Formats: sequence, C-alpha cells, structure tokens
Amino acid sequence: MTIIPQELYDTNLLVQVVTNLKTAQTFLLDNFFPNIVESDTQYVSIDVDVGKRRMSPFVSPRQEGKLVEARHVQTNVFEPPYIKDKRAPDVMRPVRRQIGERIGGSLSAGERMMANITFEMEDQIDMLKRRQEWMAAQALMTGKLTVSGDGVPTSTIDFNRDAALTYVASGSSLWDADPSGKTSRATEDVRSWISLVLKKSGAAITDLVCTNSAYNAMLKDEGIKQAIFNSSIRQNSDANITMGPNAARGAVLQGIWGGLNIWLYNDWFVDENDVEQPMIPDGMVLAISRDMMGTRAYGAIKDPQFSYGALAYAPKMWFQEDPAQTLLMMQSAPLVIPSRVNACLAATVAKPIGG
Repeated sequence: MTIIPQELYDTNLLVQVVTNLKTAQTFLLDNFFPNIVESDTQYVSIDVDVGKRRMSPFVSPRQEGKLVEARHVQTNVFEPPYIKDKRAPDVMRPVRRQIGERIGGSLSAGERMMANITFEMEDQIDMLKRRQEWMAAQALMTGKLTVSGDGVPTSTIDFNRDAALTYVASGSSLWDADPSGKTSRATEDVRSWISLVLKKSGAAITDLVCTNSAYNAMLKDEGIKQAIFNSSIRQNSDANITMGPNAARGAVLQGIWGGLNIWLYNDWFVDENDVEQPMIPDGMVLAISRDMMGTRAYGAIKDPQFSYGALAYAPKMWFQEDPAQTLLMMQSAPLVIPSRVNACLAATVAKPIGG
C-alpha cells in the first residue's frame, strides 16, 4: 500500500515550480552566425570571393595591354552531420500529476499527455540549440569540427583557417604572468591580432569574447579598465554603474574598448562521458569580426515522410500498438560554418581559474 505524505492534504495549492535554468543559450549563434541556409541535398555549399590585394599593372601605351586573371571564387562544399533524437515518453505520465499542476490534479489525462509531449519536444529543441552553440564555439576556437556518434565514424570538418589565427601564450607572454598583478600585455596582443586578422581576411575585429580568467587578466591593463569604465558611463544616462562582478547565461557586455565590444562568456555542456565541460575553456579569448558572415546551414532531412526536404528541424511522432507507446523523434542536419573563416582568432592568454 502506498502511503501519501500527510502534508499533501494540508493545502490543495502548489505554491512554486522550480523550473530548469540550465537551458540552451545561443549567444555565439545569434551574434556571429546570423545567416541561415536550408538545402534539399545532403550537401551545402558556400561561395567565397577569395580576392587578393592586387594592383593594376604598369604598361607602356605603345604595348599591348597585360591580360589580368579574373578574381578567384572558391566554392566550399560540406556535408552536415545528422541528428536523430528519439524519445519514448513514460506512458503513465498522463495519469499522474504534471509539474506545476495543483495537488490533486486539475488536468485531464489527454491534457497531461499533450503537455508531456510538448515538454519532450521543447527539450529536443533545447538540446539541438546547444549542439549548434557547441559547433559555433568549436569553429571559432579551432577552425574545425570533430564529429562522432552511433554509426558515425570519427571525422573532422576542416574550414581551413590559417594556423597563425590560433595562438597559445606561455611563460611571460601570459596576461596574468606578472606576480604583482599590476600589468598585462593585453593591449599589445590585441593590437597585433587586429592587424593579423585584417591581413588574413580583410575584416576588422569587432568583438572580444572573454572567459573569466582572461577577462580578469585583461583588467590588469589600466588603459583597458578605464576605457570599459568610461564606456559604461557613456551608455548609462543615470550613471548607475555596476563595477562589481556580473554574469549572465551566455554572455554579458562588459563595455567598449576602442572599437571593440568586450564580452564575458559563460556556458557549459555535458560531454559523451556525462562530464560537464566549459563551452569555451577558461583562459581563452575569441577575437571575432561581424564580417565573418557565419552561417547556420541545414542539409536535407533523410526521411521519406518529409520528402527529403530542406528543413532546419523535422519533428515526428508515431504510436506503437502493443505494448502501447508514443514515440517522438527530432531530426536535423545542422552545420555551423564560419564563411570568412580567417575573420576570427582564438588565443589562450591566461591560466584557468583554479588551474
């Protein structure tokens, strides 16, 4: 016999629902991969106007004009990895109280069933968003993606970023190397990154996305610290400036330094070993241009029910007769592409907190 705790009879009102705050955020996707392409084939293509800093040739007016080669356009072809998230919701959930439903129940079994299906589908979308944010982080950090899974041999999708755009500082080059904690070489490094990215891609860096230890080390540079403080005053008419620590799910704008937006980024994911990992390892800074023209591409859904169509997300539901079971599946073929791949740089500049 099941004994129901007496306190459930004390009131018939559920006073609070503790919701999940560990939902996916899409800061990197929304800010640096705004373009969306849906393909009705298993491949997606991006045309890149490569370009060179050429100059017109000097030719004598008495000579034939010099034949100049047309500007080169490169077509990059990628096959997006495939996602199939399948769920078998508990068939007994419709006869039990839903989360947030008053004690004793106020919903019919049919209403609970639909609420449960909605709950599962929202979770599928949430996981798919987090997977794409992870793709964005990997592409920005390394210029490539490594994919593996059930029936998927480990493979690397390489966007061919210039090797000079991945930088790891060591020793006295670290921003937090000064034992006095009063100086940092952040200004020197960032100026060199701006020049390097401009040379490699023609794009100007617009944003610095910092992890915690990198941001702390950056503030040792008094010039940067004062610039961030001044930008906060300029953007806040009532001068209610919060100079203490702050954070947000995803990223929070700390201020503006020169022509750069300075962001503090915090996010995590659970890896295949069920271990929580940082989306961007602590100690790293991403220097990114909005001219990177990042793209979220989606390949065809390989399912005849969807006519192999071009869809970002393809949810489906079906029923198993005996034993009775509802099955849900979310399919997608996403790939996050830094179209102008050399318009970003990743640098490890500080020791991780606690490291």
